[in-house]
Amino acid sequence: MVDFDDLETPVAALKTAPVATKTLYVENCKKCNGVGKVTIGYHYPRSVTCYSCDGLGKHEFKTSPEYRTKAKASAQKRKEAAQDAIAAQVAVWVEANPAEAAWIDSEAPRFEFARAMQESLHKYGSLTEKQMATVQRLTAQSAERKAQWAAEKAAAADVAPTVTVEKIEQAFTSAKEKGIKYPRLRLDTFVFTAAPAAGKNAGALYVKEGEEYLGKILGGKFLKVRSCGAETESRVVAAASDPEAAAVAYGNRVGACSCCGKALSNKASIDRGIGPICADKYGW
Repeated sequence: MVDFDDLETPVAALKTAPVATKTLYVENCKKCNGVGKVTIGYHYPRSVTCYSCDGLGKHEFKTSPEYRTKAKASAQKRKEAAQDAIAAQVAVWVEANPAEAAWIDSEAPRFEFARAMQESLHKYGSLTEKQMATVQRLTAQSAERKAQWAAEKAAAADVAPTVTVEKIEQAFTSAKEKGIKYPRLRLDTFVFTAAPAAGKNAGALYVKEGEEYLGKILGGKFLKVRSCGAETESRVVAAASDPEAAAVAYGNRVGACSCCGKALSNKASIDRGIGPICADKYGW
């Protein structure tokens, strides 16, 4: 039989024993500095209940501030280690797939799929089999197009008309020496400007008609765009070869200086197509 007297002691002990409680760490709310209220509004400020602590002015934590600080530092280290591991995987992938990596980086700014592949690569360290197959196919297509464009450019350069721009170059050199940072010439109906010295077309002259780009003169040849017809091409060559005559044509047609574009009032300047100040700066 069960002796119920033996059960009274532990039951009584349980009733009278202190209940174990977990220590809570109380800290002032950083949002309201323990006040429980925050001020909002710029022109009409008002005090409202702090949304961070619900007006209590404090927060309760199960762990100490020191422990939480260490935990955050450990979590940050784990995060950085994971990022370093992904970066190492990306470096290995790029080294193994240079063409595909170059295509992704070059196309990402304007092609949504390439941008998605770039994000996926830097998130996971590699691409899936299907993603890789698509990237390889698009990379190959891009290489084919570039090869075709290069061949077309080479063919166009072979048949491009030869043009001498020595007088224009001399005029631009003179203008720069006399303080004109970006010289230009309005010849016939065209505008000639120099390509940036640090750009890929350094030494070239750009040719436009209005807002339309017609091509460039580089290496003694006029390399036109497809939209530039044969008649326009021959006029560009004529204007570049004899800029002074083309300046006269511009001045007579527009009544403005072929260098600065300002209206000319003097008949002699109109006949020359250039004002006296610009004539001095451009060496004409």
